[in-house]
Amino acid sequence: MHVVAAVALLAGLGQADPICADLQRLSAATADPTAYAELYRSDFAPRLLNGCFRSDGYFCGQSMLPPDVTHETMAARIAACLPGAEISPGEEWPGLRRTNVTGGGLRFELAESGSERAQVGRTLKIRIRPAASR
Repeated sequence: MHVVAAVALLAGLGQADPICADLQRLSAATADPTAYAELYRSDFAPRLLNGCFRSDGYFCGQSMLPPDVTHETMAARIAACLPGAEISPGEEWPGLRRTNVTGGGLRFELAESGSERAQVGRTLKIRIRPAASR
């Protein structure tokens, strides 16, 4: 019985959120401007949502979101990857639901819009930049 419980516990530890490795790599690069510039110029892009591309930092987006993906759930996932990260409400804007995450030398600005009834459903956009460049 104890062996089964130990195996289940170890299996759970091995199932880290797949977005964390990319976010931690990006976070580590922000400590050194040269390392960040090299990473930014490479073909690296964090694997969030349907994809990210370079654009004054990184910009990620997805439409037709599944019900379990919201600006709040993605903010929680991002914060869980970066020790000491803080989640705060984003700037209010009509029709947008916003959340910010700051941690690991990075700032994430999440904005969700639309609804299940809209042609493209709900849309989530995430802007990622070094925290120092606001």
